[in-house]
Amino acid sequence: MKTYRAGTILAVAAILATPAVFGQRMVGAGQGDYGASQMAKIFGKNQAFTATAELSVVDKKRGDPMQMEMSYAFLNGNLRTEMDMTSMKGGHMSPQAAAQMKQMGMDRTISIHRHDKRVMYLVYPGLKSYCEVAVTQTADKAPAKEPKIEITKLGADTVDGHPCVKNKITMTMDDGTQHEVLAWQATDLSDFPIKTEMQTDNGTITTHFRDIKLTAPDAGIFEAPADYQRYGSAQEMMMGSMQRMMGGK
Repeated sequence: MKTYRAGTILAVAAILATPAVFGQRMVGAGQGDYGASQMAKIFGKNQAFTATAELSVVDKKRGDPMQMEMSYAFLNGNLRTEMDMTSMKGGHMSPQAAAQMKQMGMDRTISIHRHDKRVMYLVYPGLKSYCEVAVTQTADKAPAKEPKIEITKLGADTVDGHPCVKNKITMTMDDGTQHEVLAWQATDLSDFPIKTEMQTDNGTITTHFRDIKLTAPDAGIFEAPADYQRYGSAQEMMMGSMQRMMGGK
C-alpha cells in the first residue's frame, strides 16, 4: 500500500473543492442561474470560442501568487474549463505534492458549466469519476432576478498587439451585493476579453487569454462522460478518492 503525506492529502481535499467554489461563483449558484448573462457581457459578441488562459491568483495575506494554465471552451452559454495541476506554480502546491497528484491520476480537473441544464459537472479523468452540482435556487426560495449589469469605459489600451477597450463591468445582484470585473476587450476580436481582473475577499484573480479561436467547439465536450463513475456530490467524490488513497475500496 502506498503512503501519502498528510500535507498531500489536505492538498487533494482542497483541489477537489476548488473547482466547485469557483464554478459556483462563476455561474451564480445559490443566487439563481444567470451565468449566461454574466458571460455574455464579459465575452462580448463571442458565443463560441476556444482559448488557453494563464490564471494568476494573488492572496492578500501571503502575497505569493498562484499561477497556472487553463483551457477554455465556450458554446452558447455553456462553459468548459480544464486545468492541469502540474502546471501550478506558487500557492500551496509543492513540486512533490504535484508529482503525487499526477501519480494518483488527480492532476487534471475538468469543470463543465451547463447553463441550459443549470448544473455543473466536476470531472476527474485520472479517476474516471465525476459529480454533478446543481446551481438552481433551493425550493423554499423564489428564483433570483437577473443581475443589473453596468459597463463603464475606462479608456483604450493594447494587449498582445490587439487594440482594446478597458471596461469596468459591475454586476449588482438581487440582494444588493456587487461584483466588479475589469476587462480588456479586443476590438479586432469581437470584444473578446484578452485580459480580465476580478477582486475577491481574499485577493485578485487575473486571467490572460491566448491561442484564441473564435470557432464553435464540439458540443459533445460539454456532456458528462457516460463511462465514468458518478458521485452524488463533490464531498462524496472526495471521500471516495481519499479512501482509495488510503488503501480502502
